[in-house]
Amino acid sequence: MNGHGKVPGGGGGGAADGAPLRLKVVSSFKAHANDVTSVQWTGNVMASGSADKTIRVWKTGGRSAGQVELHEMSYSPMREHYYHVQCLHFSSFGNTLATCATDGKVVLWDTLTGSQITAANFPLPALMALRCCRISSDSRLVAAGGDGDAVALWSFDRTQGLTLLKVFHGHEATITCVCFSHDGAFLLSGSSGADIRVWDCRGLQDHALCVWRDAHDLGCTCMDMAAYRVSISNGDAAFHVATGGYDNTIKLWHLIAGKSAGGRSSSSAKFLPGGAPLLGHSADICSVRFANQTKLLISCSSDRTFIVWDPIRSCALKRVGPLTKYARSCCFSSDDQYVMAGFSGGLVGFWKILTDGEEDSAVQSITVGRDSTMMNAGRAVPFQFLDDTNAPEEFLCPITQEIMREPVVAEET
Repeated sequence: MNGHGKVPGGGGGGAADGAPLRLKVVSSFKAHANDVTSVQWTGNVMASGSADKTIRVWKTGGRSAGQVELHEMSYSPMREHYYHVQCLHFSSFGNTLATCATDGKVVLWDTLTGSQITAANFPLPALMALRCCRISSDSRLVAAGGDGDAVALWSFDRTQGLTLLKVFHGHEATITCVCFSHDGAFLLSGSSGADIRVWDCRGLQDHALCVWRDAHDLGCTCMDMAAYRVSISNGDAAFHVATGGYDNTIKLWHLIAGKSAGGRSSSSAKFLPGGAPLLGHSADICSVRFANQTKLLISCSSDRTFIVWDPIRSCALKRVGPLTKYARSCCFSSDDQYVMAGFSGGLVGFWKILTDGEEDSAVQSITVGRDSTMMNAGRAVPFQFLDDTNAPEEFLCPITQEIMREPVVAEET
């Protein structure tokens, strides 16, 4: 089935310096029985986690006849968690997937076979819901945090599994997001208490190396780190970090590693504002993700919009929405040509990023193929397109903000 349809939310959004950027919806399909909470795309593998307690994994097939085919792996969906899956994250090569859930468990999966490599419960006396997890770039470290107001750090080996290295204490509220520096030296964590902390992954110091106590009013919701470094005024190279919060804003930061006598990174760091706040959303930020090869950033919000940003110049490039569905998570494809998002109602959607001079007719649609070796036999994945919301407010559900298909009208008495 082709992915031709209206772009949800129509136009909107600007362009920068005569280099317009457009997003065209190409496909969406119902992947889960409940809200999609997290999505990730690495190489030719993509995954989604859901409040229906399952994880689904797809592989991209060949590109022909204007279509990009997705094949769901034969082992998908994966069922191990007893409660909502809150977060998932691939290793750099896509062969390992980390998931965490409200059941307080971290699970690492082999994406080639679907088998469970190892699992661990969060190391606190009482069972605590987990909200976030990450794998380091070299796949040697795994971190997770949640309602226990602490962050756990494990070493990971495919033979020996997870070995607990440290539990970092210091936050006084739920841990909502974690992120490694690309050299694996630092771990960042943000909380609903509004603070961001930087931890030492090598020296495993008890206290945070840096603390920014009022990063976001009402709390921090999400974070990500760019694959590139930025040069700052004194000539140092800094990691570029983006965080989102309940204050409807995205903030940019510079993480600067200290230098030892030999010029190598030491266990010291500075965490400083790295640009003007990104303003454009009217509700809390659900997800922020940097592109993989280009200097772009994408965000989604409870206001049902997406915005693509230029994080270097702190400006918006394109706004899409409002949509009829809430997006909980978004990411770029590895080649930065597509955007993937997970929505309420179990939908997964895809947009194509159109650059200057690229025509709509050249867009390849995304389809779900039926390969008996990779798809669960007999189970079709239905497509449906996200609807435009050019509808009067009284047509929308006051709770979900979706169009009411069969509303019940109370009779006057």
